[in-house]
Amino acid sequence: MAKRVVDVHAHAFDEKIAVKATQNLEKYYGIDAVSDGRLIHLIEGAKKNNIDKLVLCATATKPTQVQMINNYVSGLIGEHVIGLGTLHPDFEDIDGEIKRIIDLGLSGLKFHPIFQGFKIDDDKAMRMFERIGSKLPVLIHLGDKNNDGASPVRLLRVMDRFPEIVFIGAHLGGYSEWEQAKEYLIGKNLYLDTSSSVRFMKPKEAKEIIRSHGADKILFGTDYPLSNHKFEMDCLKRLRLTKEEYEKIYWKNAYKLFGIKENSED
Repeated sequence: MAKRVVDVHAHAFDEKIAVKATQNLEKYYGIDAVSDGRLIHLIEGAKKNNIDKLVLCATATKPTQVQMINNYVSGLIGEHVIGLGTLHPDFEDIDGEIKRIIDLGLSGLKFHPIFQGFKIDDDKAMRMFERIGSKLPVLIHLGDKNNDGASPVRLLRVMDRFPEIVFIGAHLGGYSEWEQAKEYLIGKNLYLDTSSSVRFMKPKEAKEIIRSHGADKILFGTDYPLSNHKFEMDCLKRLRLTKEEYEKIYWKNAYKLFGIKENSED
C-alpha cells in the first residue's frame, strides 16, 4: 500500500440535492451508487481507508449555477480537501469568474460536457478554453457510448490548439470508449485518472493503458458516490504494478500537479 492516497475525482453534493443528484447519476450510468452523495459519507470512507486528500468537484449544468457551485465547493476546502471550480461556456464573465475561482482558493476546473450541454471542441468551448489557458488545470469527463460530445478525439483537437492547458482526462481517457482513448490520447501530454474505468476493464487492458501512457501521468480517482476507495484500490491492486508505479498513481503525481507540500516528517 502507498504511504498516502489522493482521490482526485470525487463528488459531494449539497444536503438539499444529494439524494436526487445521486439518483440521476445512477439512472444515467446504470450503476448503483455506494452512498447518497453526501459529504459526510465520503469523509467517513476516506478516514476508514487512510485517504490523505480528497479533490472535490461539481459541474454547472446551467450558467446560472456557476457561482453558486464555486462558492459551495470552496466552502469545503480544508487540510484534507482540495476543491475544483467550474465554468460554463455560456457564462457571461468567464475572465472575471476565473479570477474569482483562484481567489476562492480553488485548485482547478471540472467539466462534464455531456451534462453541461456542449461539445468539447465547439466554438463556445474553444473560446472558454482560450480564456483558461495555463491559469488552472482542467479535469474533464471523457467518453460515452451514447453521446460523442466528450469523445477523446474532440479533446485532442483542443489540446492541439491550446497546448498550454494542463488537462486531466477522466476515466483513463474515455468512459466506455477506451479504444478511442488508446488511438487519440494515450501517450499524449495530459494526465488521466482511474475513476470509473479500471473496474470495468480486464486487468491486462488497464495495465497496458497505464504503462503505455506512463505512470507519471496517472492519477487515482473514485468518482464517488458511484464507487468507493476500498473497491477502487482493490481494482488497482489486481493490476500488479510496481511499488514505484503505485506511489506515483496514488499520491506523488497529484502532489506535483496541485502543488501540495509534503510534511517535513514524511
